[in-house]
This record gives sequence, structure tokens and C-alpha cells, in this order.
Amino acid sequence: MEATNSAVLPENLQTAEDFLNFFNVKYDPEVVQTKRVQLLRLYHGVLERYDPPLTMEHYRKAVRIAYGSIKLGQELAFADMGCGTCSGCDV
Repeated sequence: MEATNSAVLPENLQTAEDFLNFFNVKYDPEVVQTKRVQLLRLYHGVLERYDPPLTMEHYRKAVRIAYGSIKLGQELAFADMGCGTCSGCDV
């Protein structure tokens, strides 16, 4: 997996939906519409747990974890989800 940073991600990734679509994460549009800010805050919070250099897999996993957390009702942007190091969930 090639090392990357946020500058390598496409510039058109602006919204929560853009990130979810880019990383092929199936989502409920109603959930994202009402929780987009929390979703993006959780996404950035998960990314901060990874040691650089970040890979595309780190970004993909962060999006999946953030959406899964929002979908499960874990909406606090600074809640410790314990998801930064797992590898076995299908979120």
C-alpha cells in the first residue's frame, strides 16, 4: 500500500457523501444528511489515531469507522470509540 497524505486525496472530496462514495461505503442518505458534521469530525478523529505516513487504507477505514459509529448512535465527536486499532470489524 502506497504512503499518502490528505493532499493526495482528490480535491473534490468536500462533503461527507463525497468521502463515503469515494471509498464505496454504503450509507443511508437520511443518516448522513442529519449527522454530516459529526461524521466528518469522527472521521478526522479516527485519522489522528494513526501514525504517519497515512495510507489510502487508513482513510478508507476512518470513513467506515466514522459512519458505522454514527449509524450506531455514537455521535459524540470526541467519544473514545476504541476503533482506532481494530482490524476485524466490517464497519
